[in-house]
Amino acid sequence: MEKIRNALSQRAKRIVVLVALCAVVLGFGHRIETLSYQTYMQDLELDTTLELIEVRERIRADIFEQILKLRELATVISENPTITQSEFSARAAEFMAENPDVINLAVAPDLVVTIVHPYEANRGVLGLDYRQNAAQLPKVEQALQSGEGLVTGPVDLVQGGRGLILRHPIFDSTGTNPAPDTPWGILSMVVDYDALVTRLQIPELTEKYDLAIRELTPEGEVEQTIIGDPELTLVDPIKLDFSFAFGTWQLAATVKGGWPEHRPDFWLNWLLRLQGALGVTIFAWYIMRLADNRKLAEERLRTGVEALDHGFVMYDAKGTLVLCNEKYREIHGYSDVVKPGSTYEQIVRDSIRRGMVPDAIGKEEEWIRIWLEKRENGAFETEQRMPDGRIIRTSDRRMKDGSVVGLRIDVTDLKKALLTAEDANKAKTDFMGVLSHELRTPLTVILGHVRLARHFDRTPAARDLCTAIEADPQTRETLSPKLSATMAKLGDIMQTVERSGNHLPTLINEVLDFAKIDAGSLSIAMEPVQIDDIVTPTADQLRPMVEDKGLELKVKSASGVMLADGKRIQQVLINLLSNATKFSDEGTISLTCRIRGEVVEFRVTDSGIGIPEDELERVFEPFHQVDSTATRRFGGTGLGLAISRDIATAHGGSLVATSIMGKGSSFLLTLPLRPAIALAAAEAREAELA
Repeated sequence: MEKIRNALSQRAKRIVVLVALCAVVLGFGHRIETLSYQTYMQDLELDTTLELIEVRERIRADIFEQILKLRELATVISENPTITQSEFSARAAEFMAENPDVINLAVAPDLVVTIVHPYEANRGVLGLDYRQNAAQLPKVEQALQSGEGLVTGPVDLVQGGRGLILRHPIFDSTGTNPAPDTPWGILSMVVDYDALVTRLQIPELTEKYDLAIRELTPEGEVEQTIIGDPELTLVDPIKLDFSFAFGTWQLAATVKGGWPEHRPDFWLNWLLRLQGALGVTIFAWYIMRLADNRKLAEERLRTGVEALDHGFVMYDAKGTLVLCNEKYREIHGYSDVVKPGSTYEQIVRDSIRRGMVPDAIGKEEEWIRIWLEKRENGAFETEQRMPDGRIIRTSDRRMKDGSVVGLRIDVTDLKKALLTAEDANKAKTDFMGVLSHELRTPLTVILGHVRLARHFDRTPAARDLCTAIEADPQTRETLSPKLSATMAKLGDIMQTVERSGNHLPTLINEVLDFAKIDAGSLSIAMEPVQIDDIVTPTADQLRPMVEDKGLELKVKSASGVMLADGKRIQQVLINLLSNATKFSDEGTISLTCRIRGEVVEFRVTDSGIGIPEDELERVFEPFHQVDSTATRRFGGTGLGLAISRDIATAHGGSLVATSIMGKGSSFLLTLPLRPAIALAAAEAREAELA
């Protein structure tokens, strides 16, 4: 239950950390978005301001030009205050030809319109007294007071459309006016508003901006909207002032539809930030998992190392102890030096100082130097005898990164068992030798007497009996045939006994050879030998046995010299031919030999019962029989093939088998030829004999 609570607590902490991390990343993203939006707005406002400054200058230049032209016309009238309608029309026609945006011109001496152009289209305006027109009087008076003129509008025109009215005071410069500082009258010019707006490229601007040009009062209040929609509400617009002599205009504008609340691709950027936050969270979760897995792996490593029955230690590439278990510390007597951070040399010197290494007494420095050198060479294995009689096997392995992993194994019991086994094996070998001698001695006597018994008719006693029977005519006819039959029967019985007795030395030799192989004492006398001196005698020795079974023996030898133990190779071939004869009832047995490059091949093939595919390797196992009844049916110890393969291996060769069930088997003995070595040895031997 406690583990479950701890696990849940760890999981809850991990979730809190991940959520906090995600929140921090998102908060950081929000801060970045805020700063980016501020930068974006600053750039956007800057770009808008720069473009609007160009617009302002263009409008100001145009308005100044219009006022300047109006001022020039007003100057002409001030110099000729008695100008007639026809004179004014001539001058105004020329003026309007140069300024096609002008709709009409009107002169109002003493604020009463008396002259207009074009005359016919505007004759209804004649006689207009501005003092009696409450709608226009304020602007007229403001224009008179400014002395520089004034722009009013836009206003709806009677003839249709909208226009801007430019008014400029006229002063009498002829000297006839008793009050020269008082305006003589006022000159008005109506400009086509739509044409002016088009000329100033305002429509193109309105596609990008919401803008308005307004006239301001001296207090900074909006008095009238010159260009733009008077009802347009601008939020935090960019404001640029026009400085005119007659007053102040202001250009106010924002981007179309108002300032954007977000940067372009706002949602895409936030989607990317969310993905980034999710990625960071997943990565953090992955790092936590790796940390947990590492912690778990380290815990398992510590647990596993502590569970070992042997001492375990790990040193880094500099020879500093990184990790060890309690068993390692116990082997070193729980010394305070044996701890992470201590070097290998420090631990070794401490062990020698405390007498933990009896073998180093009297040669401490040399022993330390040898141990350090062996350890630096990579793999290092040795056995150390402890003061209490224990034997500790030291096994160190250097890894690719230079660190060293070592085991300290108590092999005291193993050593004792090994000594016991070696003593038992020696006893077995001695017993087999004694047994062989004890078996061979009576067997030789038995076989000798069997051979005598098989030829009992040649013994003096048998000849005397035959002579006695032949000497008596009465007994010769009755006893002589029975005696001959008895002698023949006795010969057959003794021949059978002799055959079985002759097989016993072979079995004894196989058991002795196997015992020597098992004990690692099988002797191989390598010397130059003619290949044919191995093949031909072997075939001649076994030919009678093969032919007695009604089989045909085919032999093909090869000429050449090889380095081998001829007797042992003959032993292998005899085993192979004997098995081929034993397991074949009809057909042919062949022994072929050929040289292929640097090897010589001996192949024995039969037409016997064959070997199952899954048994081809097991036939070389000691005491193995393919058929459980094979021992009874065919006889043998089951050691011949095992001994033969060991002899082949001892020569550096191989022995393999192939077989087809019901069609026979083939055994291939392959041995190194070593012709150069063999010839050199043969020549040396001949030189010694000479």
